[in-house]
Amino acid sequence: MLLALQVAGDLPVHCLRHEVEGDWNFVLGPVSKTRTACGHLHPDIEEGQPPRDFVKSPTSVQQFTLHNPNTVSTPSGKKGTWTMVYDEGFEVNIDGHTFFAFSNFTFEKDSITHVKKNFSHCGDTMVGWYQNAMRTEFGCYYGSKRSPTVPKPLPSGHSSKSASYDTVVTQRAMAQKVDKLNKKLAMLQLGWRARVMKKWEGKTPREINSYAGIRRTARMRDVHHEMLRQSAASKQRAAHSFLQRTNPLPKLPKSFDWSDAADGIDWLEPVMDQSDCGSCYAASTMRMLSVRHKIKMKNESALPWSINMPLFCGEYNQGCKGGYPFLMSKWSSDVGLVPATCMRYNTGGTCKLECDLAKDVDKWYKASNQRYIGDFYGNGSAEEMMQELVRNGPITVAFEPAEDFMLYSDGIYRSEGAGTRKKVAQEWERVDHAVLLVGYGEEDGTKYWKVQNSWGPDWGEDGFFRMIRGVDESAIESVAHAADVVEDEQEGRQVKELFAQLSKRQ
Repeated sequence: MLLALQVAGDLPVHCLRHEVEGDWNFVLGPVSKTRTACGHLHPDIEEGQPPRDFVKSPTSVQQFTLHNPNTVSTPSGKKGTWTMVYDEGFEVNIDGHTFFAFSNFTFEKDSITHVKKNFSHCGDTMVGWYQNAMRTEFGCYYGSKRSPTVPKPLPSGHSSKSASYDTVVTQRAMAQKVDKLNKKLAMLQLGWRARVMKKWEGKTPREINSYAGIRRTARMRDVHHEMLRQSAASKQRAAHSFLQRTNPLPKLPKSFDWSDAADGIDWLEPVMDQSDCGSCYAASTMRMLSVRHKIKMKNESALPWSINMPLFCGEYNQGCKGGYPFLMSKWSSDVGLVPATCMRYNTGGTCKLECDLAKDVDKWYKASNQRYIGDFYGNGSAEEMMQELVRNGPITVAFEPAEDFMLYSDGIYRSEGAGTRKKVAQEWERVDHAVLLVGYGEEDGTKYWKVQNSWGPDWGEDGFFRMIRGVDESAIESVAHAADVVEDEQEGRQVKELFAQLSKRQ
């Protein structure tokens, strides 16, 4: 294969909702007026996870029960909500407090093959963070299920050391691939075309693959089979879906596009090139927040928010090795936002300011109300995505790009068999690349999404692509996410304290 997408990165853990729901004990460390990294690095790395004894002198153990699909309760009768964050961890909101931690993982030898593997411990968490809604009380914690769970190995993946994975892609090889692919697309009448992408010439599949920023070593087939097996074993009842709701939503326009809205203004930021950094999740999220802020302020010239600050300073993501839009917005809510001029985008960046916060930031903002569309992970729909898009601005989506997608030129992308597969309610769908959904429409009877990519303006349709809408093509409708931008009532206190803490360590 010319551009086989072998993916690696993120934290090596894979937990599904039915494995996480149940009775938990959260062991809470002391409350502080100052937010900390809870022992994690900036950005986080899998080899640098803090041990549980980082939570010194625990002050309390709180009991929670996580119910299917998204409610949480305490023995005293208090209720709240929770959601999986993809398959990496989960967030709990209850009694004016928020808890977030990654699920636990270890490196152990398989008892049968004796090969060292990553094992997921879905009944335990890593050291995580808790805080009150006012961001005046912070602490670190870890969680354990009250009923023991059995660790499971992460589904196996391809070897990343194969010769073809590090073989340079030549112009001739790509041209041959494109010619063959276009003949197939024409025969199947899929409605899109491929072309030679100069940006991929001279790169290896490993280097090309770095452009995907939500990544995993596991083969899709292995993970999918494992997920279905566990879902069947759990015999869980399907979540109440959007389609079962009785209150109709407002009628939407047949087409909509934030690059050419009714006011004639292009509200979008220019197409960027993320380069050889798996930062798509950061780029799409910060662009989403930037555009929504401009729309709210009615100022298309407002400065965008820095991508590099949460990318290289945040503890909820793994920098250029991957992360998730939900956690990018969460960190920007917990800490805050700074203008792009304070930390410009570059792939070799570090957590270092390029501005004087006291002089160069006139007004402070933060993200707010970060949410999965559909209220919790896995419960969204195309209709709800359209409603959120039209009402509030662009949203982030993630999908699983096939090999041929890297050579997309123009048209409405769909894979072979799109629209004929039966949609099955799933706890989890694999995605590898995050992008900015900016509009939707219909062409010759085919409904589509319009999406801004981060692979430069010379890719696709001037940096954009269209994908068939309403059939969850490539899982693009499985993990839609949005957030708002509001004034920071603390006037940048958390940002200032972050950099004050980092300067003391240098």
